[in-house]
Amino acid sequence: MATIQEVSRRAKVSMATVSRVLNGNVPVSETTRARVLEAIEELNYHPNTFARGLVTNRLGGVGVIVNDLASPFFGPMLSGIERVMEARGMHLMVSSGHADAGAERNALEFLLRCRADALIVYIEALCEAEVIDFAVRGTPLVLLGRRVAELEGQTVYLDNVAGGRLVTEHLLEHGHHRIAHIAGSRAIYDSQARLEGYQQALTAAGIPVDDTLIMEGDFQEQGGYDATKQLLATTDFTALFASNDQMAAGALNALREVGLRVPNDISLVGYDDVLLARYLYPSLTTVRQPITEMGHAAAQLALQLLDETPTEEVTCRFEPTLIKRQSVAANT
Repeated sequence: MATIQEVSRRAKVSMATVSRVLNGNVPVSETTRARVLEAIEELNYHPNTFARGLVTNRLGGVGVIVNDLASPFFGPMLSGIERVMEARGMHLMVSSGHADAGAERNALEFLLRCRADALIVYIEALCEAEVIDFAVRGTPLVLLGRRVAELEGQTVYLDNVAGGRLVTEHLLEHGHHRIAHIAGSRAIYDSQARLEGYQQALTAAGIPVDDTLIMEGDFQEQGGYDATKQLLATTDFTALFASNDQMAAGALNALREVGLRVPNDISLVGYDDVLLARYLYPSLTTVRQPITEMGHAAAQLALQLLDETPTEEVTCRFEPTLIKRQSVAANT
């Protein structure tokens, strides 16, 4: 294996100059830089990342926390983050928080102990005060999927209240007044915001919010199935708004089991527009989150915080889009 000494001899420069080229923290003439890079390629030299990290205080790893690695929502988000970091020669260290405060806290502490250069975190259960505490510890932190006012400039999020309104207004426009809603856990920001949008739209239309039409789910298919069964047993409704596409898929199964057709008997809307939504039958009307783009923006923002040199404006607030498919019909 080639050494930095061999690179310096081949390029006819000092080892300090080779180090400057590798670290990129001190200007080097283009001629010298090209000569060093040519020597590195010829010798197939691979720098000792850990040793270099001791000098630069960076190891080239970015810590990422998502809710659930198995969820179809987080794959595109991770892809957006990875694409930006790969271009910078950095790698991801990924952990799951499972929307559990203890698991999220442990994941954050672990990534900090691993000396992640920056953190991009989709955490839902930790309270705002604790999120802020982690954000001010010195490691650049970007909060993804949730807005905390005190961390303005470090958050990338979707306007979920607007998304909840979009769905409910769409169903109201189709003549539905008995609109059931399956939320996620009430402790999770996304659930609260989408529920708030649903309630705002009903109130604006002069329709009282009926708590018997609101069920708590868990963002999983089984949770949507169970909540729909409970709604069918306790109340009547002509439309159902599930707080994500996975719960909508479970709801669709529950409705079919009792002989109800979508959209002929019950209109159904999901949220997120994951790949699943297009291939359900009927295809699912849903709210699109620009998931990949949000991951991309979070990665750009993390790099700007890491370099302390903002170079371009990064979109931090994203707007939801209603995707109309086959699962909604007029209530006649």
